[in-house]
Amino acid sequence: MSSYQDIANAIQKKKLSPVYWLQGEESYFIDRLMDMAERDILNETEASFNLTVFYGKDAEWNQVINACRKHPMFSTFQVVLLKEAQMMRDLIKLESYVSQPLSTTIFIVAYKAKHPDKRTSFYKALQKHAVVFESAKLRDDKIQPWIEEQLKERGYQMEKKAVAMLADHIGVDLSRII
Repeated sequence: MSSYQDIANAIQKKKLSPVYWLQGEESYFIDRLMDMAERDILNETEASFNLTVFYGKDAEWNQVINACRKHPMFSTFQVVLLKEAQMMRDLIKLESYVSQPLSTTIFIVAYKAKHPDKRTSFYKALQKHAVVFESAKLRDDKIQPWIEEQLKERGYQMEKKAVAMLADHIGVDLSRII
C-alpha cells in the first residue's frame, strides 16, 4: 500500500508506475489524486492526444483496455483515467491488462468503495502489479487536527473553539470542509 503523499510526489516528479488503484470510502483523497493526474502528468498539448477519461457507469471494459493498449502520440506516455470504477460492469475483466500493463501507459483507477473481494485473482493481480492506495474515512478524533493542518498549509489560523465548531457542524466530509 502506498500513501497519498507518495503518489502525489510521483505525479509531481513524473516518476510513475503503469497502474494505480485508488480505493476507499474517503473520496476526497482519491479525487485530489485524480485531479492531479489529469492536470499535472501531461502538458496541455500532450493531453489533447494522450489523455483519456472514462466513467465507470458508461465505460465498457474492452474500451478501457483498448485505450490502455494504444501508444502515445508526441509524448513519452499516455494517461488513462477510470473514474467511479465501482459502478463499472465487468470491472474484473481489466485483470488481463493489470497483469501485463504497457510501460508507455499510466492507468489510474478511482474505486470509491472499500475494495473488491481480496480473494479474487483480480485483487491479487492489483496487489502484485499496481500501486494500491487505500483512502479510509478519517475518524472523528482526527478531524480537528486535519482541519488545523489544512489551514496551516494555506497560511491561515483559526481558534481551537472555531475548529471544533466547524468539525461538529460538518463532520468528516473533507470535501465540504475544504
